[in-house]
Amino acid sequence: MTPPPAIEPRRIVIAGGGIAALETVMALHDLGQGRFDLTLVAPDDTFRLRPMTVAVAFSTGQVTDVPLRDVSTRFGVRLVRAAVEAVDADARRVRCSNGDEVGYDLLVLATGARAVAAYDDALTFSDRDLVALARLLDDVEQGLCSSVAVVVPPSGTWSLPAYELALAIARHASDAGVADMPVHLVTPEPTPLAIFGTAGAEATRQLRRDASIQLHTDSFASVERDGRITMMPGGRRITVARVVALPRIEGRAIKGVPADDNGFVPTDDHGRVVGAEHIYAAGDGTNFPVKQGGLATQQADAAARHIAASAGAAVDPVPFRPVMRGMLLTGAKPRFLRSEPAGGRGEPRVTDSALWWPPVKVFGRYLSRWLADEQGIAPSPDGEEHVAIDVELGPDREAAPLALQPLDPDRGRAGGGA
Repeated sequence: MTPPPAIEPRRIVIAGGGIAALETVMALHDLGQGRFDLTLVAPDDTFRLRPMTVAVAFSTGQVTDVPLRDVSTRFGVRLVRAAVEAVDADARRVRCSNGDEVGYDLLVLATGARAVAAYDDALTFSDRDLVALARLLDDVEQGLCSSVAVVVPPSGTWSLPAYELALAIARHASDAGVADMPVHLVTPEPTPLAIFGTAGAEATRQLRRDASIQLHTDSFASVERDGRITMMPGGRRITVARVVALPRIEGRAIKGVPADDNGFVPTDDHGRVVGAEHIYAAGDGTNFPVKQGGLATQQADAAARHIAASAGAAVDPVPFRPVMRGMLLTGAKPRFLRSEPAGGRGEPRVTDSALWWPPVKVFGRYLSRWLADEQGIAPSPDGEEHVAIDVELGPDREAAPLALQPLDPDRGRAGGGA
């Protein structure tokens, strides 16, 4: 029998406390077979599954907060409660906000991105301030809000929460007996959920029709006081009582780490930072144009596999080949939709069978299973309708975020892979 390969011990620092960071920790723990000395440098005490924010805001989902000490204990990780402020790539050390310096053999940056208000005269949707949204819903119930617009800013923001918000607000108004309250959705996408192609449009058409949502696609919004919205091109205008906007996403530039003009870290298909040795990056803080939790886990897995393979583990360093999975919360019975244009398997289909398991908002090879099996996180809110969308995306980092096309069948694998 051939003896198992010897895995070289490595000191690996993972910076961040979100989806990409936890997926990286779990993947390295598994692939390294306990040979890696892992340190997690995280600015917060807890991990929060932010994609559930819309459900929590409308009291249809649970807050998913997990103490990071649970992760530390379960996976044998040293936990440093701080943020990484600078990196000395030559000395292979990171400087933390608490004054500590931590040495590493390899560094994985999973620090995420910064969500900032896109418009001064709109309510910015955020998991950190659900009180303002609750006040808006109260005003809708009491008849004090005659119309609402949900706006997607023109910055490559992941747009799916905007559809969830619009659908939930329309449903909330209907349940409160507020008949025919206009709800507008303004987005720069050429078609609804354009990143999914025809599957996105089909997934939302009937839902929007039932909810009487007025959709404005190909529209770059300028939001002014008193609910006035001007849409370009064409200069079309609408006026509403309230405006809710998704945030704009900015990178978190770290001293000593290469970054583009917007603060995002350039990486190759294995997660290695371009222009820096011994440093990897995964998640929203990278320069991949689409910022989404499921993609962050796939980037983390690609980086972890490359690290493990370089240390001698018997794994293939599979590059990042993004597969998009989206779950659209709408508020009724479960429904799933899948599109596999990269595999050439025909038209999108609707089914009541889960397309991945567990069927959580964010699917990660390690993180999702751990949340479901060990943390008792329910796969999805009870009684919530959701449309799950699974489609493979092209890895072109120069593509416009809202105009990515599925991989050509000759270039990629069949859709549905992790």
